[in-house]
Amino acid sequence: MRRDQSPFLLANPRRVHAAPWETREPDQAVTVVGDFDTALTEVELHGRWDPHLKASAAHVLRTCLVGQPAGIIADLHDLADPGGESAPLWCAAHTWGAHTPSLVPVVVCLPTAAPLAALITCRAARWNLPVYASLPEARAALRSRAPRTDRLTLHLAPDIDALPLVTQTIGEACAAWHMLTLHRTACAVLTELVANAIEHAGTRIDVAVTRRPSGLHLAVQDHDPRLPHLAGAVPGDPGDSERHGYGLRLVHTSVTAWGALPTRTGKIVWAVLTAKSAGERNRRRPSTIPGTTAPRRS
Repeated sequence: MRRDQSPFLLANPRRVHAAPWETREPDQAVTVVGDFDTALTEVELHGRWDPHLKASAAHVLRTCLVGQPAGIIADLHDLADPGGESAPLWCAAHTWGAHTPSLVPVVVCLPTAAPLAALITCRAARWNLPVYASLPEARAALRSRAPRTDRLTLHLAPDIDALPLVTQTIGEACAAWHMLTLHRTACAVLTELVANAIEHAGTRIDVAVTRRPSGLHLAVQDHDPRLPHLAGAVPGDPGDSERHGYGLRLVHTSVTAWGALPTRTGKIVWAVLTAKSAGERNRRRPSTIPGTTAPRRS
């Protein structure tokens, strides 16, 4: 799998991680699918379990947890693991999710007759790892157990005139949730993500602003499967080089983490902001984040 074909991207202010879950066997794969409405992430494993697939799956799970989804479903229907050797990883992932700032539940989905299901079930008292026979059952269970969260959503046409509504929504959210220290950074980041979707996707756009224990989670969905990337300099024109990719570079340096993952109809680009990330950004460049106007688009 080439770098530009990665299933999803994770980034933080210091480093961009392209998908490292390449495997040595052609039938092995780890794929990720996000869902805007439920905020769930599904991780599907394909092929024979071995150390290479284990390493890829572990990295993908940790990466997904950084995005603070409402829950993660590990779909193991196409995983060949007759000896149940992968069981400790799913137990570990469940523990990792329980120790994230947003307490992300991790569940497993696989046939009840599979040896791995029997192994997990017989150790359920110690591992406390939920196992479901089908994806609909796992989705329903996670939705029913999800705690109430404060979440504002917008459904926008791909029109630059929608940006004032985006900034208004961020202002209302930060005021209502007593997160005014995040307002300037969140406004800049979300308007950049929406502006990018308007310019590059040109489809209907869904926006979600969600309160998290440590700050804010921002998500922008469009119906273009192409994932964003940090562009390099444009040769031959210093002015264009400075402008090219400005928006994502601003996002990249402003947030605790950001990334993109595919959906069944396009993609979601998300960002996580905490009080610490906003404070560092304001101390570094206090004059570069506009409060209510749309920044330049990448």
